[in-house]
Amino acid sequence: MIEAVRQEIAESDPDRVRDILRRNWLRLLLESHTRALEQLCLDHPDPGDPHILLIRACCRDLLGDSVGATFLRGQGSRVAEDDFVACFTELLLAPDTSSKAAIADRARQALTRCGPDDDYPSALFLLGWTEVRLRRDLAGAIGLLRSAAEEARLRGHSETFRLARSNLAFALTHAGMFTEAEGILDDLPAAPSASDWDRFEGGLPQANRGCIDYWRGDFDGAIVQLDSIVVEGSPGSNFEALARLYLVMSIVAEKRDDRYYAAADLLQGVTTADKHGIPWDTLRRVVSAWLAHAEGDDERALSVAAPALARAGAPVAHALLAELYRTLGEPALAARAFRLASATPMPRYARVTALVTSAALHASAGQGSQAHDDLDRALESAAPERILAPFLADDPVIDDLLGAHAQRGTRHHQFLLTILERRGRLTELRAGVLTRREHEVLACLRTTMTAAEISTHLGIAYPTVKSHLRSLYRKLGVTTRRDAVRADLRRVAALRPSRD
Repeated sequence: MIEAVRQEIAESDPDRVRDILRRNWLRLLLESHTRALEQLCLDHPDPGDPHILLIRACCRDLLGDSVGATFLRGQGSRVAEDDFVACFTELLLAPDTSSKAAIADRARQALTRCGPDDDYPSALFLLGWTEVRLRRDLAGAIGLLRSAAEEARLRGHSETFRLARSNLAFALTHAGMFTEAEGILDDLPAAPSASDWDRFEGGLPQANRGCIDYWRGDFDGAIVQLDSIVVEGSPGSNFEALARLYLVMSIVAEKRDDRYYAAADLLQGVTTADKHGIPWDTLRRVVSAWLAHAEGDDERALSVAAPALARAGAPVAHALLAELYRTLGEPALAARAFRLASATPMPRYARVTALVTSAALHASAGQGSQAHDDLDRALESAAPERILAPFLADDPVIDDLLGAHAQRGTRHHQFLLTILERRGRLTELRAGVLTRREHEVLACLRTTMTAAEISTHLGIAYPTVKSHLRSLYRKLGVTTRRDAVRADLRRVAALRPSRD
């Protein structure tokens, strides 16, 4: 396509060049002709024209030069805010949620006034792409991306069609519609090569599959998918960054403590600034807090997580944060995280997570009937898309609650059996692998220290010590402190080389 545009520009009156670029710039960006498009802008008879500057700002941003994009965007901001090029430039470049939402509303109006010199399929895609990130109307975003894919197909815009379908799969995944998302991913046309937009998004299809694997409790599958797209030195604000977050959560879920140190480095590669309306700092903090808890440093987990309670807009992260606070024995903080999670529409898997956490809180408070009601609602929501992860936590409260629920009876009995079988396989995987903190607690058990004194000695909360003790007993196959020490002595002796 770029050669056709070059030819049209060469044969046109200089006054027409601006209109040709206006008609084609969005599609050229999506089809990865970013550098060529920027060069056409620089060769324009009036490179200081506001539209030309705004188009160049988008090129710079896609190529990773956010500083240059900011300056060019400022230089080109002399056009009316409802101008088509201005609307869709701002849609791409505005970093914060509130600005992006206001611009998206203007872009909807601009779409109703699309003229022959405006690229309707690409604009439709960019609006749907934006609405997915804003998370304010997923059903609407899904509709926009379906429409963008169909318009692109009808007009023969193959690359726009591929990108629209790929992002549609992500929108469906975010809504918890995993089965349909997987069908789209399976049929997705292969990219001819890694494009500028693909690099800009950062491994969307693999990240998408990894997210689905995580929520379906296939943590091994998620690790394989997500490991494959982590790139050192990535921008830290795209799907590669999302892959880092889910990769760390998968490592934590399997208690792969041999990878905890590397996992901390992975999180350092995720930005702390908002980008495209996504509160990356909140997401990073919640996952970092889970990693700190997995390492046995609950004081650090609480410290890292605290600022995530200061803003809404990340319902999945806040649902996971509520579960972390419950695990840490902080029900009041869990309630605050719940409120933040509920402030914006929650996707299905976040809703399941919140219901499981609520069930566990009610169970701990002795409110058995409410606990079972919440758990049954969680099972009902999770079963259609086989969402397993929220039920698989290595936690005795959830373990006891699921067992009691199976005895009590539920119309979701078959799905509950699937959960219990998966928990059994995970227990086998985790069995015998002591974390660093569990080794420290075990060392304390050889002394006369009480659980409260161990809490003070290690600088961790008393409920966390009890949790570590339960985990230790389970892994060592014992039920008492004395038997735990004896089992450890036998284990150590077995590991010593023979003198013969």
